[in-house]
Amino acid sequence: MSTSVTPMRQFLVPAVLSVAGLLFFAPQALPAQDSLSVTQVIRAVLLHHPLVARAAADMRAQEARIAETRSARYPSFGAEATYVRIGPVPELSFPGLGLFRLAPENNYDAHIGGRMTVYDFGKTSAAVSVDEARLQSSRDGIDVVRTNLAAQTVRTFYSIALLQKSLQINGDQLQTLAEHLDVTRKRVDAGTATEFDILTTQARIAAAENQTADVENALARQQSVLRQLLGVTTDSAIAIRGEATITPITLNADSLYTTALLARPEVRIARDAEQVARERQTLVGRGDLPSILVNANFGIKNGYIPNLDALHGNWVAGIRAEIPAFNPRQGPQEEEAKAAVSAEEAQRADVERQVRADVEQAIAEVQSAQKKMEISRVQLQQTHDAAAIARTRYETGSVTNLDLLDAETNESAARLALLQAQYRYVLSTFELHRATGSLLAGIAQ
Repeated sequence: MSTSVTPMRQFLVPAVLSVAGLLFFAPQALPAQDSLSVTQVIRAVLLHHPLVARAAADMRAQEARIAETRSARYPSFGAEATYVRIGPVPELSFPGLGLFRLAPENNYDAHIGGRMTVYDFGKTSAAVSVDEARLQSSRDGIDVVRTNLAAQTVRTFYSIALLQKSLQINGDQLQTLAEHLDVTRKRVDAGTATEFDILTTQARIAAAENQTADVENALARQQSVLRQLLGVTTDSAIAIRGEATITPITLNADSLYTTALLARPEVRIARDAEQVARERQTLVGRGDLPSILVNANFGIKNGYIPNLDALHGNWVAGIRAEIPAFNPRQGPQEEEAKAAVSAEEAQRADVERQVRADVEQAIAEVQSAQKKMEISRVQLQQTHDAAAIARTRYETGSVTNLDLLDAETNESAARLALLQAQYRYVLSTFELHRATGSLLAGIAQ
């Protein structure tokens, strides 16, 4: 069986998405369409998947928190109006002059005012830096979600493609067995074969049909997973095209590891977390520094001598310094922030080790798949030749029906083994791209 081969990277070459605008969060039926490539399916999954939307919403929330933190630098304004009635009214009595009210019975006060922190020794800047580091972590978190979804989509896509090809091989085997059964029955009628030969062939047909049922069940499960990823209804038919594309790739562990350290979003997130801890340590260190604020109010009120009931314009302005004198929590908070930095440093180092292990394992998987393909090609050629010889000898009566069935079954198994090795190689190359952080390269963002 021949398999067309083109470079693996072609699967990631940008192409026009034929199902643009097709998928929504609510399940829906797919209209008539051409078969989809792996790139198109990945794009469709990433376009509207709820996990991507959730990660994007988290990022927007973090952007809003940055704006909220920065607002501490800006003045705040407000208006206030009060009415107070007092009694008894404070009065003074002077002999011969009568009573003098010191305050009105009805007191009115309406004013607008504002306040602003003019200097806080970098506390607001440090808080903004913490939020900005968290925002970067949110951005990298979107890449993690997208990469994981893309990897799951690739595995599901090629599992479906492999199972569909397997069904074709099983179908070919069943057709061959059916033809063989017809020939055997004719030989029984002619007296050159026995009922045992018919029963043996029928047993092989039953085994092949049982295997086909298992493959169909596995295919149905994988198609269900793909529909869930795409967010379409259970009755939607999704046609895919995914050949096992084989191309040699360079496997330089050090180079690939260096690339992974720069591109893997998990590494970036670990570094983001370390940066957040450092920025928070700076913020906590400035917790006992003073702040200088100014405030001003403008409005109208009564209670001014000589006419206590008349409303007069008034204003008040001032400057205030808030100086922490003693904060028993400052020391423990600084120790906690310092320990958090050390913890994030250790976490980042652990992630980098895990990335190296991922790269090494992906390289080993590619190499193993390459060897299996080479072995499977040789095995297929050998079983093909053996089946051809068995068919010739069966015609001349040199081998039994069981010998021929064994030879043809071995050939079908070798075809399936080669197919599995080829798709395993394709998946291993995609896994290598995931391990190095380049899985999404070439896919429309």
